[in-house]
Amino acid sequence: MRYAVITVDGELTQHDGELDWPAVIGVERKARVPLRLGIAASGWVNSVGLLYPAKYPRNVIGSCVLIALGARVQPYAGPVVLTGWNPRSLPEICSLPKPVDFLDTVHGDVVKALAGQTPRELSPSWAEQMREIADHVRTAPTPGFTVRTVKLP
Repeated sequence: MRYAVITVDGELTQHDGELDWPAVIGVERKARVPLRLGIAASGWVNSVGLLYPAKYPRNVIGSCVLIALGARVQPYAGPVVLTGWNPRSLPEICSLPKPVDFLDTVHGDVVKALAGQTPRELSPSWAEQMREIADHVRTAPTPGFTVRTVKLP
């Protein structure tokens, strides 16, 4: 299976072979990050990564790539994995389509934008928006949860 990983340092690597989820994402469950319709890919992150910042630092470049591909605007922590996704049959993980040029292009655009450049023929406002998203990823509060007791009659 072909898949890609964006490390917390922002490095994009592409792989062919079996994906060892616990070794790449962490031993906790993986969480699917839906991307925009028309992209035969899906993002994956650690389901509890944001709750353990020492173990799973926020992935600024990975978050920006996911968001550029249509994911919800929020911080994503730990390594980001991208796989193929087939929603038509039973939704299932599959190999990324070859070639994966779109991923190299978007990753490169994000890296350039965060370095203060305007990538390709994209507008300066796109680059500025990526920088604002990166700031949000770095500074957004860690989500919390509340446990409430319920009295039964």
